Amino acid sequence: MGSKLAVVIPWFGPWPVWIDFFVESCRWNRSIRWFLLSDQAPPENRASNVTHERIAFTDYRDLLSKALEIPLDQLQPYKLCDLRPALPFVHSAMLRDFDFIATGDLDVIYGDIRSFYDDRLLAAYDLLSSHRDRVSGHFTVMRNDERMVSAFRRIRGWQDVFSAPDYRNFDERAFFNLLTKGRRAPFRKSAEPEIRCCFREAYSTPAATDRMRWYWKDGRLTNEFYPHHPFMYLHFMSWHSDRWLGEQPGAAPGAQAPWQRLPEIVQMDWRDARKNGFMISPQGITRIEPRIYGAAEGE
Repeated sequence: MGSKLAVVIPWFGPWPVWIDFFVESCRWNRSIRWFLLSDQAPPENRASNVTHERIAFTDYRDLLSKALEIPLDQLQPYKLCDLRPALPFVHSAMLRDFDFIATGDLDVIYGDIRSFYDDRLLAAYDLLSSHRDRVSGHFTVMRNDERMVSAFRRIRGWQDVFSAPDYRNFDERAFFNLLTKGRRAPFRKSAEPEIRCCFREAYSTPAATDRMRWYWKDGRLTNEFYPHHPFMYLHFMSWHSDRWLGEQPGAAPGAQAPWQRLPEIVQMDWRDARKNGFMISPQGITRIEPRIYGAAEGE
């Protein structure tokens, strides 16, 4: 039997409009289990490997505070990003049967994850990030053992960071610094004893100015420039949000993300996407254009 992998994602507030497409991409990763913790009713699209746990945000905040033994009175939903390295610890009872735990975002569409993170690669590492130079907030996998799920406690001042009201980049930068002490290499031994880390760039996050079209069909994710090279997932943060747009090279002051200018982001039914696939681009989530897709595939 292969390694068992679970993904835990807390989300509070209305689902993003693409949630049913997210779930559809999860469905095709049948050997992986998702746990969505939210105050919302389950999405319309259901998948047997996606478990929805409904909980009010105040109750979830109390659960976190009790598990971590710190006051979290000022915690807001976006601040949960800082707490990602602690989620396997907080939800240890729910996740006890899994060998590896991943944390991540909802603004992604997955390809075939296990074709990239197969049992051989997982056996070799204790933490795998899809960025070369930091722990990836949108998808990071860690081994489900005591040294890993408690590793965040070895960062000085973690209690103060978690209790602070503003996002401090704990999940990506502080956790990365703990593991590497600033050493740069795609595969490296951790600065922490016996923690084996893999930091390998997956080229999963296009810039706001990137006009590339991506295609999802039957669980396979490609794009127009690399039609025969599958990708593990697409993280389209810069297309739907301007939160970090100012940090991107060439971004104009006050620029909007492409999807913020669209009258509708989702322009097709997710049921059609299940059968025929869909395209993700700065123009939103749309039907695949057969002429363009066929040319990209070399048909």
